[in-house]
Amino acid sequence: MNNDYAIGRHGSFQLKYSWLTKGIMAIQESEGKSNISNIFTSDDATINLGVGKNMVSSIRYWLAATNVISNNKITNLGLVLFDKHTGFDPYLEDDASLWLLHIELAKNKKLATSIYWLFNHFHKNEFTAEEAGNAFYDYALKNNWRISEKTLKMDIQVILRMYAPHKSKKTQIEDMLESPLSLLGLLDYFDDKYHFSFSSKKDIPIEIIAYAINTIFSNKSIVPVKDLMYDDKLSLGAILKITEDSLTTYLENLANKYPNEYSLIEDAGIFQLYKSKTNDGLKYLRKYYEKD
Repeated sequence: MNNDYAIGRHGSFQLKYSWLTKGIMAIQESEGKSNISNIFTSDDATINLGVGKNMVSSIRYWLAATNVISNNKITNLGLVLFDKHTGFDPYLEDDASLWLLHIELAKNKKLATSIYWLFNHFHKNEFTAEEAGNAFYDYALKNNWRISEKTLKMDIQVILRMYAPHKSKKTQIEDMLESPLSLLGLLDYFDDKYHFSFSSKKDIPIEIIAYAINTIFSNKSIVPVKDLMYDDKLSLGAILKITEDSLTTYLENLANKYPNEYSLIEDAGIFQLYKSKTNDGLKYLRKYYEKD
């Protein structure tokens, strides 16, 4: 069985604002009493999580897909954000946290396959849901996935609506609250089509950029900027939908702010980012959230 992809495990439910918070709180409140599996399968799960029965497994899925739980434990990332005593942003009030969760999803090929594919392998900037579904199905065929075309297309439609909801103006605010990742403005929907937004003015904290670099290129001390921008498997430029000029500006600002840990050097016309190989991405998150 191929375990390199996950399709439809969200049960057609988008990630909602309160779900990660509710999930981590339920896990922490049950520490010492039960394991994570029991929390999401017990008869009391709907009461403890405050959602319908069909949503319980979806919450567990999104907890894993965003890397805030792993192997039946809360991860260090999950603790940094959501810990009931020390978490910096348990209610996702800071947009930086949404960027962080998006990065985790977009690089998680194994558990968030459709999101990984959409941001790293789908190269049309303007498209319909049908075009995206067809392209995703072609990708699945090339990778010999044993899964139905209908399931694949339904999965990608859920993800598209999660990043770019398109209801009436009257329900726009409510819709965004239901789909927090839409606030990032990575994907828009108008004229019956989806449009990737490559704005050069995305306000992403430098520390979030540092975290992403250190998790995607964790074992490298020298990273060509072209790999950060255009790597054909996983790239920061694709995940964040930023221009090359914008990425260069972020890297320059990163090197200026942390000169002992980063430097941006041009050699024979090739820009490369030099970084400490042992950098811990989580320390940049702590630096950001402790700024006040």
